[in-house]
Amino acid sequence: MLSVKRRFALWMAFVLAFTSVGLVQAQDAPAIAAQPCAAPGNLTMWVWDENWATIIGESIEDWKTNYCPGAEVDLQVQPWQQYWDLLKTNVAGGNMPDVFNISQDRFYFYANNDALLDLQPYLDAAGVDTALWGSGMIDPYRWGENSDLHATPVNWDTIAIYYNKDLFDAAGIPYPSKAWDWNGFAAAAAALTNPEQDIYGASVYSEYQAGYPNWIAATGIPPIVGLGRTQCTLTEASSIGALDFLKGLYDQGYMPSVSVLGGASADDAFNFWLAGKVAMVAGGSWKLPTAFEQAAFNWDVVTLPKNPDTERSRSILHSVGYVASANTPNADLAANLILFLSSDEGQAYFADAGGVSPANPALQQQWINSFGDTDVNIQTFVDAINDSQGVTVFEEIWDKINTELVINIFDLGMSVSDATQDACDFIETHLPELQ
Repeated sequence: MLSVKRRFALWMAFVLAFTSVGLVQAQDAPAIAAQPCAAPGNLTMWVWDENWATIIGESIEDWKTNYCPGAEVDLQVQPWQQYWDLLKTNVAGGNMPDVFNISQDRFYFYANNDALLDLQPYLDAAGVDTALWGSGMIDPYRWGENSDLHATPVNWDTIAIYYNKDLFDAAGIPYPSKAWDWNGFAAAAAALTNPEQDIYGASVYSEYQAGYPNWIAATGIPPIVGLGRTQCTLTEASSIGALDFLKGLYDQGYMPSVSVLGGASADDAFNFWLAGKVAMVAGGSWKLPTAFEQAAFNWDVVTLPKNPDTERSRSILHSVGYVASANTPNADLAANLILFLSSDEGQAYFADAGGVSPANPALQQQWINSFGDTDVNIQTFVDAINDSQGVTVFEEIWDKINTELVINIFDLGMSVSDATQDACDFIETHLPELQ
């Protein structure tokens, strides 16, 4: 890892040299600047990832040394399931950590229980233009009458198509380009399917973020649940059309069943691709380190194909956020720490570490460079932020839409209309909980 001084030098170089990387931002969009705290104090902070704890811990040491001498942060790692169980228990008891990480799909519960500090006044006072993050990163973290921001993004991940260049070469077809559409994707999937060698053309339906919701989002409607969280959108004509398109590829034998993949998760589909058994797979930017380490063939990534009617390619974007407890006794200090962790300087630690892509737009090229000298078009994932869809689902319906719907359509032979109606019947029993 680089020293703080070296990190800051790199950061300044990128801020000066970097202009636009595909985020929704003006060329002269301001960087997020760290600011001194008003007074030091003690904070507790929870994260669920050991690797993140190391990176965030280094960033916090920078904050303590250069912006808030005398402050102390008790940074704790809680295992994933224990993390959420403890947080929910502590919401009721009012004993939450001062600062913690939140996931877009879990945000509604805490916001609806008035458990989160409104960060908008602090961001406004610091002159942060929240539009620089792009709507996909922050819209799911807005709450209240004024849609105030209650979380700042830690990172982002988007979806693209990973493809096996060797299989394209063997089939004698050109590599895909960012101009391709669903028709071109279907034609490629057909040409790449080789039953004699048990090779499928594509696998792109598995799970919420990496799978079928990207195709629904490309039609122009929020997948699964509408923005107002008042209705299930799976039975709308656009959703049915997108799922029918994918099921058509499956019915023709161009995509494997869940049983053939070995499971309904995106990891199952990606591992099938790594094994050379499928030519194209939808995968997240978080899979880049795995692909570099394990793929034994030539490969690249390309943007999701465009819907031929809307001419849009829309990736599901997920961003983990930093939040503070509404009941923290050190609200100003907690907000100052979050501002630092979201700043160019604080986020440089994630950019240098690679793998996790930092939310701050000034550091996207630094994140790309962290993968070293490669011909893989990593910029594809950054470009996907341009027209992206933030997460619209929530924890209580996760298994229904993440696993059951996928199995019903792509393994058990249920019709799209029946499977989506079944899912919506379940989802709509939970929607009143969010109002």
